[in-house]
Amino acid sequence: MNHIKARVLLVDDNKDAVDMVSQFLSLHHIDHRVAYDGASAVALLAIWPADIVFLDIQMPDMDGYETAIAMHALPQCADLPMVAWTGWDGPGSREAMAHAHMVSRLTKPVALEELLALISRFGSRIST
Repeated sequence: MNHIKARVLLVDDNKDAVDMVSQFLSLHHIDHRVAYDGASAVALLAIWPADIVFLDIQMPDMDGYETAIAMHALPQCADLPMVAWTGWDGPGSREAMAHAHMVSRLTKPVALEELLALISRFGSRIST
C-alpha cells in the first residue's frame, strides 16, 4: 500500500460524517486533524500546519467560505489549498468558492478515492 505523506485538516459540523472520513484517513496512515466548527479550525491551523484543508460549507456561526477567508489571512496559510466539501450547489456557490480561494470541490457524500487523489496532489507541498 502506498502511504500518502500529507497533513490534512477536516472541518465539518457533522461529527458522524467527519469522524468516518477521519477513520478512513487513519487506515491510510495520513496525518490529520479534525475541527467541528470554523473558529476551532482557524485556531488549530494557527498552531498545526496543514497541507490541505477540506471544509464543509454549511456550518453554523462561521460557514466554510468565511472559515477559508479567515485561514488564508494567517500569514503561513496564504497559499494553503482548501477544498469545499458540500452537498449544496446553490446559486452563487461557485463564485463564493472562487472568492474564498478554494481550489476544488467534493460533493457529499464524499467519494473517498477522490479525497485521496486530492490529498496526494497537494501532499507534495510538505517540506521534510
